[in-house]
Amino acid sequence: MTASLIGLVMVIAAAQGAAVDAPAPAQLIGTWRGTSTCTDRVAAPACRDETVVYEFTAGSRGGSVRWKADKIVAGKREPMGELELAYDAGEACWKAEFSSPAVKTVWRLVVNGDRLTGSGRLLPGNQVIRRIEVRRER
Repeated sequence: MTASLIGLVMVIAAAQGAAVDAPAPAQLIGTWRGTSTCTDRVAAPACRDETVVYEFTAGSRGGSVRWKADKIVAGKREPMGELELAYDAGEACWKAEFSSPAVKTVWRLVVNGDRLTGSGRLLPGNQVIRRIEVRRER
């Protein structure tokens, strides 16, 4: 085998390995319910604990997931927003950043069967301001 052919085989093998490391978006697709609780009221004084409903659908890019977040207020769902998540193999989580004129955050979500946990971190300081605990609806 020539050196260039060996190199090509190694690149293909590495790419296949990377694909195996990234879980399929299907692990998130569906409806999840639970809580999003505040963890640092000094860094995020306006934060409020919430009962949440998350809807995950296929994203606009291959391998991505669309996250629609609602909170429950007076028994009704109120939209909070939508983000596009991509899997970050280095951090072993689904990840998205959110920016507005008032705040910049990064969200990290980890799926373990029918349980989804995660955090919202304030940037640039990386303070954890929210903890997410939700379960898949059946």
